[in-house]
Amino acid sequence: MGTTIAKPLVRTKLGAGACTIRRVEVRACVQRQQDPGWRFARGSIPEVHGWLVTLVSQAGVRGEGHVLATPLAAPDAARARRVIGEVTPALIGADASRLEELLAVVDEAAVGDPCVAAGFVAALYELAARSAGVPLHGLLGTRLRDTVPTVRLIPIAAPEAMAAQARALVLRGWRALKLKLDGSADDDVARVRAVRAEVGPAVRLAVDANQAYAADAAIEVCRALRPHGVAVMEQPVPAADREGLKRVSDAAPMLVEADEAIGSLAGLSELIAMRAAGSYNLKIHYLGGLHNALTALRLCEAASVPCRLGAVFAPRLAAAQAAHLAAVARSLHGGAEIAGFDHLLDDPYGGYEARDGAVPVPSGAGSGIAPLPPRAEDEAGLDKETP
Repeated sequence: MGTTIAKPLVRTKLGAGACTIRRVEVRACVQRQQDPGWRFARGSIPEVHGWLVTLVSQAGVRGEGHVLATPLAAPDAARARRVIGEVTPALIGADASRLEELLAVVDEAAVGDPCVAAGFVAALYELAARSAGVPLHGLLGTRLRDTVPTVRLIPIAAPEAMAAQARALVLRGWRALKLKLDGSADDDVARVRAVRAEVGPAVRLAVDANQAYAADAAIEVCRALRPHGVAVMEQPVPAADREGLKRVSDAAPMLVEADEAIGSLAGLSELIAMRAAGSYNLKIHYLGGLHNALTALRLCEAASVPCRLGAVFAPRLAAAQAAHLAAVARSLHGGAEIAGFDHLLDDPYGGYEARDGAVPVPSGAGSGIAPLPPRAEDEAGLDKETP
């Protein structure tokens, strides 16, 4: 089952009982897109690269998490492998039941690489929940919903192609779609116009420019999109242009949402304080894991600003774990983007699907889903070269 890393650790007060982590397994996870030409404003994503990390306790309980290699379009696999190698020895011999302490350990060991931290944090939550025999959401808060409404992304293409894909998704039960834009105003408006004409007025449409516009141009595009019933414009301007984001948010005739501008919990707090956006797209991988994403949710709730969980480009495992987080959110404005597995192939997990535009909050211990038998090509583990 992949490469086992068991570097020696100076024993600490964390304990050596049944919840003690005795080994860490890491194996590569490369998933192809159903559409190899999948494109957004910042490039193409033919494949999603990452690793699956598994923490195994003395009692044989396993906790898994997904490390996303970023940037998606050109992953720095060597750097991520190095950080994974730095986090691993900090966990060998630690007591998984002391979750808060270990979350801090991971944050410190993976400083500067939130995606690596997110994978290990998910594995810790999974291991702790399975060891205690409780659902993952039991470690996060009070379960408020059994299903999570989801949003399906549509990549950049010609207007007629995006309209055709939108129609196919609506026929499958999706009721909320987010269209990727590329910063060409006339083409972007044509894309939205074509999709709206195809799906009718009942489907919720959002758009995401992924930083493609300058502020003045973004305001004009938002005005041009208003007749087509667009609910949200996400990250219209470069991430560093916070004043520009606020200017668009103040002037646009629709909700403007921050994504790449957030960056961290501190960044989220700063954006909320300056009223830079009307909504916030919170991404578990980029915030450093479930615990930070939960804090981000509570920050938004305390400030009475809308938020939702952003795109999860990862196996079904990560989607199910995100659904447990969504289960404890007081509100999820416009739905959660946690069904990215629907357009990915080569998933090492099964038995978890989106139906009628929603995903379930699984029952059972931990995330509630289990891995499929590993494929032979995945056995190379951590040292497998990613393209």
